[in-house]
Amino acid sequence: MTEPGAPELEHEPAAAADIAGDRIEVLRAFAADLAARGEELGLIGPLELPRLWTRHLLNSAVLAPLIREGARVADIGTGGGMPGLVLAIVRPDARFLLI
Repeated sequence: MTEPGAPELEHEPAAAADIAGDRIEVLRAFAADLAARGEELGLIGPLELPRLWTRHLLNSAVLAPLIREGARVADIGTGGGMPGLVLAIVRPDARFLLI
């Protein structure tokens, strides 16, 4: 249950399915987990829910077309896991190392 006055999760933008393609369900599950426990785990700040999709998930996912098929990618300074975790979801053909 959401506390009164707590930020609400941003609705999934229409572009999310276009960007994530057949991986959209996995990205939705990640978004739900991030919304439920991201602040508690230190992955996102307390005011990020209203912009979770646009600022974190889609801003990360739009990089996916720039990655060669089967590439090995290092996300240096990944912090809370973005963009590396999102890219790993959207591009399962590539290997990601989050540092």
